[in-house]
Amino acid sequence: MNKYQKFIKKGVIESLDKVPYHTKAPIKRLSMLNKTLIPESDTHIAVHFVDASINLPKYSKLHKHDHDEINLILSEDSNLTYDIQFEDESYEVTSPSTIFIPKGIQHSAQAISGKGLFVCIIL
Repeated sequence: MNKYQKFIKKGVIESLDKVPYHTKAPIKRLSMLNKTLIPESDTHIAVHFVDASINLPKYSKLHKHDHDEINLILSEDSNLTYDIQFEDESYEVTSPSTIFIPKGIQHSAQAISGKGLFVCIIL
């Protein structure tokens, strides 16, 4: 094997209900980077392929992390919309948007309309 081959990995399809604080939903989730894939990494990256034109169940529970988190909401036509909750405040956020979640802040995310990508990066 080449010296740096271990740093190149294919994404792994994971069910959303395997993620803490989340329940089953018809969202395709690719785990792109974590300690299981690359033990040297301290970053977690997951990409969610979202189609909220179907009636999605509530799948994200209010939770917090010991690390900062970044969420990217992306779509080709700027129509993917999420309900983002920070503690007791809710925000309707439309693509393209970036959400920064400082460690220790309770939060949740729920797609409410549109189609696109939700990228989760935990530092």
